[in-house]
Amino acid sequence: MKIAKKVMALALSATLLLSLASCELITKTEEGKMKEAVAKVNGHTITRGEFLKRFETEKARMENLYGKDFFEKKENEAYVNQIKNNLIDNMINEVLLVKRAEELKVVPDEKTLQDEINKKIEEGKKSLGGEDKFNETLKNLKITLEDYKGYLRSGIIIDKLYDHIAKDVKVTDDDIKKYYNENIYDYTEKPNKMNVSHILVKTEEEAKKVKAELDAGAKFEDLAKKYSQDPGSKDKGGNLGDIYYNDKNYDKDFMTNAIALPEGKISAPVKTQFGYHIIKINKKEEYKQLPLEKVKAEIEKKLLDDKKAQAFQDELKKLKDKAKIKIYEERL
Repeated sequence: MKIAKKVMALALSATLLLSLASCELITKTEEGKMKEAVAKVNGHTITRGEFLKRFETEKARMENLYGKDFFEKKENEAYVNQIKNNLIDNMINEVLLVKRAEELKVVPDEKTLQDEINKKIEEGKKSLGGEDKFNETLKNLKITLEDYKGYLRSGIIIDKLYDHIAKDVKVTDDDIKKYYNENIYDYTEKPNKMNVSHILVKTEEEAKKVKAELDAGAKFEDLAKKYSQDPGSKDKGGNLGDIYYNDKNYDKDFMTNAIALPEGKISAPVKTQFGYHIIKINKKEEYKQLPLEKVKAEIEKKLLDDKKAQAFQDELKKLKDKAKIKIYEERL
């Protein structure tokens, strides 16, 4: 009996040890997974743990906007993969840019960095309505305060790099005049607009036939319903509604011809990337152009911002082109 008890005790001890060993193995395996590389950038490793922190924050943000089941829906799979790809791309950019800032010696000293981090945190608290709201927001986004400070740190360093790269960017008077002349409809007393109808067909021959019928007295709306290949407007008699002169969503050739057409007139066939259009201008509202001197400062700021952003993007592209980057997509 005593021997049996001893055997049982030894067996239980062995089982317990195996159980503990299994738990330790599982823990180590999970820890190991978190340390796996999801990307390598010039020898620098971005770990799965680092990536998942960012991903969980983005997931919380998206679920807050679109519901808790957003990431589980099959139809959102491609979008979720795009989120992951964008995140890892941003993390790679961050590594490259921070390293470049270090090389150029534009990283602030530690005290300056800490002061700027603390300032941004205080600004965040103020904008969110106090410390409790700030902490609640971090919690909802699954960000620890220390992680948030780390993100701020990288952002501040990259901002310093941006300023360094953009410091010599200039805008000339010729740049300003050229932009003004090419975008005149952005600078009128009120936005110019026109109410437009059109009939879209595939060939020039079809367009000429439609125009001949219009010239013979046929109603534009009837021919649009009969011939137009534009599903969005044909049932409305070809009407596209009000279009602003500076709307960049329309084909450039279409807009040029529509703007040149007087109110109440119908165009000859107009060729665009979509086919051939017969355009009718139902109504126009046109306003005086603002003088260059009145908008010069506004244009200069826009062009300066655009040129700075382009200089920064060019620098990032050079860094990425030279870098050794490996992404382990199956681990994302």
